[in-house]
This record gives sequence, structure tokens and C-alpha cells, in this order.
Amino acid sequence: MRRLLLAAVTAFAATSPALAADPLAAKAKAILDAHCHRCHGKDGAIEGGFNYVLDFAKLADRKKVIAGNAAGSLVVKRIVAGTMPPPGEKPRVSDADLATLKQWIDAGAGAEVVAPQRTAISAADVTQLVLADLETVDRRARRFVRYFSLTHLHNAGLGDDELQTYRNALSKLLNSLSWHPKVRTPEPVDAAKTVLRIDLRWYLWDATLWNRMLNDYPYGLITDSGSARAMTVGTATKVPVVRADWFVATASRAPLYYDLLQLPGNLGDLEKQLRVDSALNIQQERVMRAAFNGSGIARSNRVLERHDALNGPYWRSYDFDEVPQNLVDRTAPQPADRRNVFAFPLGPGQAENSFVHFGGEMIFALPNGLHAYFIVNAANARLDKAPQAIVSDPRRPDRAVEAGVSCMSCHVTGILPKADQVRDHVEKNAKAFTRLEIDQIKALYPPKDKTLAAMDEDMKNYAAAAAKTGAKVARTEAVSTITLKYEADVDLIAASAEVGLTADAFRARIDASEPLRQSLGALRAGGGTVARPVWVQAFGDLARDLQLGELFRGNVNGAALTDNTGELDPLEAQGNVANAVALSANGKLALIGAADRSVRVWDVEGGRDLKRLVGHTATVWAVAFSGDGKKAVSGGVDGTVRIWDIDTGTELKKLDGHAAMVSAVAFSGDGTKVISGGFDGAVVWWNADTGKEIHRLEGDTKYVHAIAMPPTAKLAAVAADRNVILWDFSTGDVLKTWDAHAGAVTAIRFAEGGSLLLSGGDDAAVKLWSPTDGKLVAELKGHAAGIRDLAVKPGGRGVLSASADGTVKLWDVAAAKDVATFKKHGKAVVAAGFLPSGVKTLSVDRELGVLIWDVAKFLTGSPALPTLSKPPPDAIPKAKE
Repeated sequence: MRRLLLAAVTAFAATSPALAADPLAAKAKAILDAHCHRCHGKDGAIEGGFNYVLDFAKLADRKKVIAGNAAGSLVVKRIVAGTMPPPGEKPRVSDADLATLKQWIDAGAGAEVVAPQRTAISAADVTQLVLADLETVDRRARRFVRYFSLTHLHNAGLGDDELQTYRNALSKLLNSLSWHPKVRTPEPVDAAKTVLRIDLRWYLWDATLWNRMLNDYPYGLITDSGSARAMTVGTATKVPVVRADWFVATASRAPLYYDLLQLPGNLGDLEKQLRVDSALNIQQERVMRAAFNGSGIARSNRVLERHDALNGPYWRSYDFDEVPQNLVDRTAPQPADRRNVFAFPLGPGQAENSFVHFGGEMIFALPNGLHAYFIVNAANARLDKAPQAIVSDPRRPDRAVEAGVSCMSCHVTGILPKADQVRDHVEKNAKAFTRLEIDQIKALYPPKDKTLAAMDEDMKNYAAAAAKTGAKVARTEAVSTITLKYEADVDLIAASAEVGLTADAFRARIDASEPLRQSLGALRAGGGTVARPVWVQAFGDLARDLQLGELFRGNVNGAALTDNTGELDPLEAQGNVANAVALSANGKLALIGAADRSVRVWDVEGGRDLKRLVGHTATVWAVAFSGDGKKAVSGGVDGTVRIWDIDTGTELKKLDGHAAMVSAVAFSGDGTKVISGGFDGAVVWWNADTGKEIHRLEGDTKYVHAIAMPPTAKLAAVAADRNVILWDFSTGDVLKTWDAHAGAVTAIRFAEGGSLLLSGGDDAAVKLWSPTDGKLVAELKGHAAGIRDLAVKPGGRGVLSASADGTVKLWDVAAAKDVATFKKHGKAVVAAGFLPSGVKTLSVDRELGVLIWDVAKFLTGSPALPTLSKPPPDAIPKAKE
């Protein structure tokens, strides 16, 4: 039923126009908006876990409204019973308005309008949103920036009110994990407010804490795309975007909760951190206590004790296990049990008549006014969960009180006001205590009105701080509610949205995969679900089967920046990993830009290293041979360009001119000049002999991914973000710019002596252009992932494309189709080229798998490049300003 009702909002299609409004439904919506929306959706309010009162499809789907049966509809029942709006709230629903609601429901509970289909936000879209946002952030500040995503919830059809609840919960939790004195809310970077930016400095976090969180993150994916690399380098972290719902549900629970708050392992150290001396405060009677039976979560009596701490109030509880009933000889006189606080109100451990407690919960103010929580046992050692024999939380699946989320769900108002019962008990039973004991008890347990006044003041201060996060104090707490929603079973709509597919497409992929059928087969049937732990366990299989990317391993982190805000090289990898490959003109050697920071000179026939060129201080991502094969040029994450002598392995020049990763390099035809481009948006034309900069292009170039030069003309084609730029490097003038791909342009080559230009992008397309006018000549589609390299057969017959989908394709350009697809690479293919014979090709993948293909039979009578009669590229007029 839910799948049918929400199919429209989960369709991954262009939006369609909404249908005309229904007057009766419009009246019903106005009534619900006036009387119910403030508690059930407005600004993310989620009283009773219900935040979609203006979403008529969900009202019907979740049985709040039963079409054709007003009397049986929960909304009507609650209004008639006077519980919605809550008693005392005004205005009340009038009889006329109630009649209108009943009429609307009995007439079928139609929608005011039929909502247009919602366009999905893909993972690639998220990357582009992040890159666009990073452009608005000062370059030096980008290493502090991280993001949280709600896009999968948007794609699953959650409405604006529902998404706002998630934003509120995220904001409240982040600020509840912060030692900064100011409350800072995550800032949306897109119109739908589904991608939210934070700055680590807002919460006094650093890379250590972010990486600690990533260590538990099960959905981290590393994708082999140019845009993803630019995002990674810009933010100095392997995974800069994390799902907000997972974060709320996981960082609100120990041990991650404790670790992000950087709390110690025992109560003594925590109190030192908060500048509290409990024993001295009790001795000097600087505390305020309240003790009572029936606290709500504790099985026995409880003592609350308030201290003044560094940032505000510090409340601790003393909880007791139950007094045994059957393990004593009840025929003999029994002394009072020290677990009975009414008999022993003093303590702990200060006198012979002290109570003996079992453990407790600490609630203390953070510098921003929000609260943090800590649970200990009788020895004051930190606990993730409190013993269920003492306290329980009926909201949690195992009923255990968990540090963080359970405390938030219970202490909705911050401090729960509780009137002391001990002082009255002692005054009425004075003969049971000595005079000194009575004086001490009265000093520690003030009159209840004084204690309640202190509680009320602390509640108001907490409510003011919570309101700044967007998660205002109400009867239902946002973080714990969102945690339960995340932990619920996963249905087909949620599952398909989490992997970026439509429900039908995802069901088909499950059908086609035996491992997925075994673990997720329940989703194939209508209404079927899988438990969240099963879904998380299967996510690795999903990533492989659906080619979502490489699953991030949270325990693999590179060297940290000196200020510990990110990684020195977030693209660093272990083992034999090839980032970029260039083939020599004779096809005998390959240059490999490696993840071990070296440039490897590779013997193609022998399949082995001849030497390694060592000097880069970070991974190498761009390599090229000089025309005569005697020199090499390389660029990497360290922001340097280096020129090498191949024979001796000597570094000839180190060129410092980029402020970020160098992602593209090339030699001029005569080997005397070098061109480089980087993620700082700069393209530089260098004198290779002197190392002097000749010309520089920067401005709208953003992220440069590739550079190509024709054999004769004095220009370069620059792949910059989604654009192709033709640059006259002899004068420094831009000749032409055009929008080339739907994703970053990641590969570029000239063909036919420079009269044709080929480009490949993260959008998996290969395109042929006329460089004289930027007109599209042909478009080749068939890859399932981004293009990493392109090659043209000498003589203009045949185009090769290497893709992150692990395949190499040979194209018949005239027919706009591939004539051969080579699939034996297990990883992304980073390079492909024709060997000098012209009938064999060589391709290299990320794991240094080198394969040679015989393509002679595919070239006979087919693939030919179109011939253009346009002027050569050097006749292109300068672009008008």
C-alpha cells in the first residue's frame, strides 16, 4: 500500500505539473494547519512521532485518516475527544470545522492538489552541490568543512516538514556534542535543504573526531570520479559527506557519543574536567538534593544532587538496586537497608549511616547551554548502558538506558522537576535520626520549593539553548524519535532510495543477484522489510553488485595535517595502486602515477618496474612523456610539478605554482615547455628548462581534470569542471569555452591533426567536438561509470575509452556505437592506448592490471572518425569578453 501511495514521489523523473486544487480538500488543509500543524509538522515539530499532518497521502497511508470513514479516522477521534489540540490550547476546533473535516474524509479524503513528481538527487548531484559550495568557502577554510546529507530521505518521499525534523535532530545533536560556547546550526547548500554544511571549528572538533565517527560509518563509499576526487582533496578527508539519519542514530549512543564528547572513563576525571569536587561540595553543604520514590525509569528510590560546575548546573543521580524481599529471615528484627534512602539520606561514603547506591546518571551543562550525559556504576566507572535491574527505557529495543539517546528522550525539558520527599519524611520521623543528622539532612535537602525553583531555572536555560538549534522543547524529543525511525525495519522504498534507484529497478537488481536475494529477498514482495542490521550487513554486497563505489574502510587513514583538521593526502592508498598512466610513443614504456607517491617507469612487455622516480610528498595523479621519451613530467596532491630524466631517474625541476593538487600535465611537442592544471583552478605554461612560469590561466576554470594539445597549434584544450576551454598558451588568451558534459570532464584528446576534439566525463559519455566552433559532432554512450582515458588510433581510425566501470570500449564513431567491449579488468581502468602496430591496444587498471587486446578484426571496415573541413584550431578567433 505504501509503495503505491508514494510511487509518485519516488519516481526518478522530471517534474510534472500539479493538477487543479480541490476546494473541499483546501478547506480541510486550512483547518489542520490552524489547529494541528503547530504540533505535527510545523518547523519540524513531531509530537507523538507524527509530523506530516498536512500530507494527505501519508495521513491515509498511516491510518490517521480512513477515506470514506470519518467516524473511524484517528484525526477525527482525537478532535472529538478533545486531545487534539491538547486540552487548554486555543483556539479549539469549531463544530463547523469538524463538520468540514468529516465531509472531506467521507468524500474520499482527496488531496488539495496532486503533487508533481519529485526529481531525485543522485550521489553525483551531491558531489556537485558540495563542490559548488566549496567554491564559496575560502580555500584555507575548506579543510574544516564537512557535510551531512538527507538526499535519500528526500528521494524516498519525505515531505518538507518531515525533513525539517531531521534537520532539527541533527542540529541539536551536533550542538550537544560540542564544547563551543555558541550554538551553530548546519547550513543548507541546496534549494531542497538536503545537503547541510558544518565547520569542524563550530563544535571544537578536529579530524581525529571526524575519523572516529567514520570508523563506525557503514555507508561510506569511495567513487572513482574526478568530481569525487576534487571534493576529497578540497575537504582533506576521504569521506566528507555522511548520512544525517545514521549520524543522529549512532552518535547519540555510547560509545560514539562519549568519544565525540571526549569524555573520560570514570566519574572522578569527568568532575575534574567540569571543575567539580563532589566530596568537598557535600562536606561544605554547597549542594542541593531531592530524593523520592517512583522516578519513572528507576525501579527503586533515587537521589538527585545539584552542583555548580564550570559551564552551569551539574546534576548527578544516585540510583539503588531493589531491597530484597525474600532473602532474609523475616521472623527476626531487621535493620534498615542502606539501599533505602529514606532511612539513610546521607552519603555517599561519608559516615557510618551513609546510603549505598548502585550507580547513577550525570547531567551537566555544556558551554552552549545544552546538556550532556554520563552513566556510571557503583565504582564510578563509565557505562554505555545502565543495568536494567536498576533502570530501564521502554523506548529502546532492549529497554536498556543508553548514555545519550535514552537520557535525551527522558529529559526532554533538560531537568525533570521532582519534589523532594526526604525532608518531610525526616521532619515527621525526627526520633529516627540524631540532632546532627537532622541538621545535615536539612542542609543538603532544602525545602522543595527551593529545589523546584532551581530545577525550573535550569529548565528555562536549557529550553533557550535547545530553541537555538531549531529543536524546541516539546513533549516529543527529536533526536530519540529520529533514532527510532532510523532503527526501524527497511522497506523497499527506503532501501531503493538509499542506493539511488527506483523501487522497480532495485527489485530487478535483487532478482538478478543471488547474494542479494539471500539477504534482501524479503524486499521483493510487496510490503516486505528487512531489519536495519541486516541491511547494514548487506551494504558491502550492495556496493559491489550495484557498482556504487569502493566501501570505505574506517581504520585506514593517512598522515594528518599539522593542525589535525584533515589528512595530508586523503587520496593516499595502500598497495600497488595506479592513479594515472601515460604510454610512450613506441609503446614499450609506461609512466605510472602511483598511490605510493612515486612515478613508476614500467616495462610494458616485461610487466615490471624498471625504476621509480621518487620526490613527490603525496600521491601522484598526472604523468606524461616528452615527445622523444627521454623526460617525464608529473603532478600530485603535494601541489608540485616535477620534471624527470628517464634514464637516470633524476629530478630535473620542481615547479611550485599550484595551491592544490596538480591533476593534469603535458609536454609541448619539442619538450621545452610544460603545461599543468590543478584543483586550484590554475593552468600554467612553464619553461621546462628554466622552470619559469610563462603564462597562467585561472578564474572560471575551477577544477582542472585533463589537458590536451594538438601536434602543431599553439593551444591547449583544458577540461575544467564540466567545461572545455581552448587556451592559447602563447598569448595567455582564452579562445573558446563551452559546457561539454553533465559531469566533470575527466579525459580529453585531439584527433585528426587537431581538427577534432574528444572528451569523456563523469557522466559516462564520450563526445566528439569541432574545436573551431564548439559544435557537438557525435556522442557515444554505453559505459556505466565515468571515463578515465581516451585514445585515438594513429591515422584516425578507432577510438578507445577507458572507464571506471572496469571496461574498455572500441567505438565506431560514425555509427555512434561500440564495436567491442573488453571486460576482464576487475577495477576502474585508468588508461588505454593503441600500440604502434595499430592492431593491438593496452589498458591499465587501478590495481596495475595490464592487459593487451587484439583489435584488428574490429577495425576492418569500421570505426572511422568524421572528417571536418573546418579551419585548423589555430584559426579560432579570440572569445569576446
